[in-house]
Amino acid sequence: DGKANPTDLTFALAKGARSRGCRIVEKTRVLDVLVADGVAAGVRTDAGDIEAEIVVNCAGQWGKQIGAMAGVNVPLHSAEHFYV
Repeated sequence: DGKANPTDLTFALAKGARSRGCRIVEKTRVLDVLVADGVAAGVRTDAGDIEAEIVVNCAGQWGKQIGAMAGVNVPLHSAEHFYV
């Protein structure tokens, strides 16, 4: 068992990705996922197309909708204020 601070974890993952050459684009709306030969090859955004060798779906509660743009089923159900 363990726990992590989501904010700290997110910043740590982003820092690690950037140190390995990743470019993180924020505050940009994804309009479509560009697919070539059945593989995600980039995204179409409100700021233009971005081609990439690797596309990572980090859309959180919108991940299911982004996955659908690429023809991928993301088994996700988000619920506001979900308590167990």
